[in-house]
Amino acid sequence: MHTTLLLVREHEDRYLLATWTAATGALTHAWCALDTQFTARWYPDGRSALIRQDRHGRSLLHRADFARRTLEPVPAPPGTLLDAAPHPGGDLHTLWTDSSHPPRMTSTAGTPLPPLGTVEGRVPGTLRDLRTPGPDGPVHTLLSLPEGGRAPYPAVFLVHGGPADHDRDAYDGTVHSLVASGFAVARVNYRGSTGYGPRWQRAHRDGVGHTQVADLAAVHADLTARRLIRPDATGLWGSSWGGYLVLLALGTRPGLWRAGVAVKPVADYAAAHAVATPALRALDERLFGGTPGQVPDAYAHSSPIRYADRVRDPLLVVAATHDTKCPAAQVRSYLAALDEAGARHESLWLDTGHDGYDGADHVNVLRRAVLFLDQRLRGTTRTTPPRRPAPSGAGSAHHTVKH
Repeated sequence: MHTTLLLVREHEDRYLLATWTAATGALTHAWCALDTQFTARWYPDGRSALIRQDRHGRSLLHRADFARRTLEPVPAPPGTLLDAAPHPGGDLHTLWTDSSHPPRMTSTAGTPLPPLGTVEGRVPGTLRDLRTPGPDGPVHTLLSLPEGGRAPYPAVFLVHGGPADHDRDAYDGTVHSLVASGFAVARVNYRGSTGYGPRWQRAHRDGVGHTQVADLAAVHADLTARRLIRPDATGLWGSSWGGYLVLLALGTRPGLWRAGVAVKPVADYAAAHAVATPALRALDERLFGGTPGQVPDAYAHSSPIRYADRVRDPLLVVAATHDTKCPAAQVRSYLAALDEAGARHESLWLDTGHDGYDGADHVNVLRRAVLFLDQRLRGTTRTTPPRRPAPSGAGSAHHTVKH
């Protein structure tokens, strides 16, 4: 019995299906080409593959028939398929979600599948797809609006990380919390995002980070012109590389957004590179075209710490003491630069690594961030007193506020 692996190749401006066996090596099937990223898995018959494509924030399904060399669409509901698996007898199991519905498992044959324990039914909010003209093509935004009330709304730009990732028409607990609190939420698939083709992912004409901030600013202007958001009550919130973009945006375009939340961010690219894992260093060097020693100006140009003295808007920084991807030392240096500049900021330190939270930390960050944005963007008075800083070694988080 021969094992045949399914592979995906990027070639020019397309993604191609390929197979590999020990006898033949890799074979590319040019007839199975798509314009955005996809994954593939075998049907039970071993003669065709199910293709799950991420395209413009949603999922599409296709069946690739190797004997007939055809690619045919497979019906799928609008939204995002987090997974899809073909079963004998033509049954297709999927893990489906959209912005209004938490993930749920479905079967095309009606096979009973276990519930996931998520929120039942539809969550608050309505979704709009908007496209803002840009130099490399339209910038796609998923805009979630509160139900009731009247536009323009106070708003939060929820900035995805990566950079090799994108926002999807999928349930997000943070979006749910913000929309239920009366905020509009903009999820922008800026240049560099996946799901829009290789050229879009490679577009960095203004430099790393600055290209993405330019797209966020363009969408901000567009939503303001459409009278969907209040420019005097719009903030930013991002994690990891999204948190990096929050810091860079507040430093390079002070006053455009009125508050920011940066969770576990890169604040100084050269300092983070020096202690990063080999995989992350390779990613940095691909983004910047070399190491900090080889292209120091590029790293400096794209590092938020360079612009810390220009930050004018209230900022909450959440960092982790054991973070190996966005190390604590470079965040502390950034906070020290904010102190020296007299910038208004708060910090929340977690006794964790970069990935994952325990339940208490997750709730702590979510509550702190929503209260921070509510107070800074709408002037809401805090209804519960802030926690006192925990004594050294006595808790999983501590807080610092600078005015």
